[in-house]
Amino acid sequence: MSADPFDSADSNENLEPISRAADQGAPEWSIPAAHLGRKLRALRGGRTLQWLKTRTHFSASKLSRIENGQRRLNNPEDVATILNAVGLLHGPDRAALMELAVAASQKNPPGFHRDSGAGAQQRLSGMVWRAVLLIAVDVNVVSGALQTDRYMAAVTEETVLRSRLHEAPAAIEARKVRRRVVRESGVRAVFCMHQSALYRVMGSHELMVEQLEKLLEYTETPNIGVRIIPVELPLALQVMNLTLLHFDTPDAMPELVYVETGEREGHYYYPGEGDAAAFEDYKEVLNTVVARALHREPSRKLIRKAIAWHRARMRGDSAG
Repeated sequence: MSADPFDSADSNENLEPISRAADQGAPEWSIPAAHLGRKLRALRGGRTLQWLKTRTHFSASKLSRIENGQRRLNNPEDVATILNAVGLLHGPDRAALMELAVAASQKNPPGFHRDSGAGAQQRLSGMVWRAVLLIAVDVNVVSGALQTDRYMAAVTEETVLRSRLHEAPAAIEARKVRRRVVRESGVRAVFCMHQSALYRVMGSHELMVEQLEKLLEYTETPNIGVRIIPVELPLALQVMNLTLLHFDTPDAMPELVYVETGEREGHYYYPGEGDAAAFEDYKEVLNTVVARALHREPSRKLIRKAIAWHRARMRGDSAG
């Protein structure tokens, strides 16, 4: 990012991240799968997926999934087939990639599901454990990692299509895991959300007061920043959420952008790859929002104002 998005009050440099042993939910395959996919794309170079398809006898969609790292790798030997096709037959590079393939094939821990839109969120949770900085922009609702249980359930109920209601429990569970991971991992996180989300009634005015009071508590939490995007700030986003993760480990990509558009799955964009232009576009949007969103005290003022608005509606409902 071009500037530190935190106020000094948001950051606690002495806060120690909880050991990864405390994590009982984030999928271990997420980082290796992403790292493996980037290396396989680099090995393919300018050759097309169709070229690789004819030499591996894998479908183009399967090859794309492996290179995107969007799902757990079912069989590490699939990577051996790909390496044979591109001519990497032996040596330390092949051995290192096969180690990544094994790591990328680790099964999800108990309680995780691969169905519906929860999959992309689960993968995001796994990556947050390894990230040092998280920047999120939410357009329509309070950021998922800061949602109360009741608000989360109301958002899911009011936004999931009737034909997909069966997916709601897995989606809610995935969001709860992400919320826990943000708090337990020690990642520095700043959440920017549009002012209109403070007034969009999910469930009831009483539920909104509960959620916004919790949001005020988060503004006092070390390593978490809450920034409100005022209504006068143009926000021409055709997405529900943008999340940037920055890593500081040699075995991971430097950063990525995760995008939710309301479709079944979120999508990941990386720098320097085939979708690099989209990555740069989304990162520019994130930079702009972080630079112009209100900082802590003005944001707290807007949250309190929204709480008062909901309380007034509650009194009106009671009088009626």
